[in-house]
Amino acid sequence: MPDPGGKWWQQLDPGFLGCEVRSRLQLEQPVSSGAVTVALQTAQPRLGSCGTPTHRSLLLLLRLGWVLLSRAQAAYTELDVMTPWLQRDLSWQRPEVTVILLRAQRYTEKKACPPGRKAQVLDENLVFYEEWELEACVDRALLAAQMDQVNPVPFTYQQLHIFKHKLDEFYPQGYPESLIQHLRYFFLWVTPEDIHKWNVTSLETVKSLLKVSKGHGMDAQVAALIARYVVGGGQLDKATLDTLATFPTTYLCLLSPEQLGFMQLNVVWVTRPQDLDTCSPWQMAVLYPKARIAFQNMSRSEYFTRIKPYLGGAPMEDLRVLSQQNINMDVATFKKLQREAVLPLTIAEVQKLLGANLVGLKAKEGNSPLWDWISWQSQEDLDRLGLGLHGGTRNGYLVLDFNVREDSSGGPHLLRLGPGPVLTVTPSRLLALILN
Repeated sequence: MPDPGGKWWQQLDPGFLGCEVRSRLQLEQPVSSGAVTVALQTAQPRLGSCGTPTHRSLLLLLRLGWVLLSRAQAAYTELDVMTPWLQRDLSWQRPEVTVILLRAQRYTEKKACPPGRKAQVLDENLVFYEEWELEACVDRALLAAQMDQVNPVPFTYQQLHIFKHKLDEFYPQGYPESLIQHLRYFFLWVTPEDIHKWNVTSLETVKSLLKVSKGHGMDAQVAALIARYVVGGGQLDKATLDTLATFPTTYLCLLSPEQLGFMQLNVVWVTRPQDLDTCSPWQMAVLYPKARIAFQNMSRSEYFTRIKPYLGGAPMEDLRVLSQQNINMDVATFKKLQREAVLPLTIAEVQKLLGANLVGLKAKEGNSPLWDWISWQSQEDLDRLGLGLHGGTRNGYLVLDFNVREDSSGGPHLLRLGPGPVLTVTPSRLLALILN
C-alpha cells in the first residue's frame, strides 16, 4: 500500500499523472474498509486527455480503494462509452478493462429512474444512459416488444448485458419464438443453456440465426439451436444443410438419416471423430458411404486413417475387404462396428482385420459386438487363437439369433448348426427341423 503521506502518485502510470498536476488531494470518506482513504478529485476531461486515467492506472486505484466513488463511476462510464462500435467483435474486450468494469460496477447503486428519463422507445439516446439508468428506466416488456430496435444501435457490452439480464428475468422459462425471431445479432449474447429452453419451430428463424452466427465462434450455440429445432419436429432443407456444412460438425448426430443424406460430401472432411460419438448405427450407415467416396483416391494408410471414424456404418463386405489390407484395426474401433456386419466374419477374417491388436480381444470379450461374435464361433476354433476366449459353441449345438430383424412376413432368423455356414430359416422350416 503506498504511503498516504508521501508522493504516492509517482508510483502510478505516467499516463495518469504525467502532465502538470491540476488535481488536489482531499480526505474523504473511504470507499472501502481500511485506513483513511485519499481520494483524487479532478475535473472530467475528455478520455485520453491530460489527467484522465489509463486502464492500468484506474485498475490500480480501484484495487487500492483510493478512488472516489463518483470518480470510479465517471471513469467506468467513460471507458464503457468508448466501445460501442466494437461491440460486434466479441474478441476485442481486454481482460483488464473487464476487471475495471466489474470492480467499478460494485459501486453502482440501485436507484429510481429520474423524472423524464423513462424510456418510451429503444433508440440511440439510450447509448448515453449510465448503466444504473438503463436498469431503472428501461422496462422489460418494452425491451421484449422492441427487440428488433436493439441491433441498429451501438450499445456497449455492459448495456447489452443489462438488456439480456432483463430478458432472462422476464422469460425465466426461455424466450418465446416471437422474440427469438427478432434477436438477430443479439443472438451472439445468448448461451447454449439459454437456447435449450427455447421452442424453435420456424426454419426462417434458424436460417437468420445461422447467418449472424457465422464467423463468431458460436459452434455450441448452433448445435443447441439445431437440436431444439429438430426435437420439435423441424425439417432442414438443402439450403440450410449447405449452410450448416460451413460450421464445425458438432450438430451432425442431431440430424435424421434422411437429412444426413442431403449433406454434401465435403462435410466428412471437416468432421472430427468426437463429432460422431453419439451417432446411431442408422446415421453412421448414411455417413459411411459418403466418407468412402470422399476418401477413395487416397493411399491405403491415409484412407484407413480417414475412414476409421466412419466404420460404424460399414457393411460386412467392406470389412472383409479391409481384412485383406493388413490395417491392424484397434479394438476400440472394432467395438463400434455394426453387430450385423461383424457376426458373419470368420475367425480368420477377424484375425487379419485386427492383426497385431488381436490380443486386445480378451479384455473386451464381454462387450458387444465381440461377445455376440464369440458366441457364433466354434469354441474349438477360438481355442486355437490362444487368447483364452470363452463362450463359443460346441460341436452339434444349434444357435438361433432372434435379435436379427424380421421382415413384415414374419421371416427369417439366422441359424447355425455347430461350426459351419449360417443358414436362414422361416419359423415353419425351423419347426420341421426340430420335429425331424
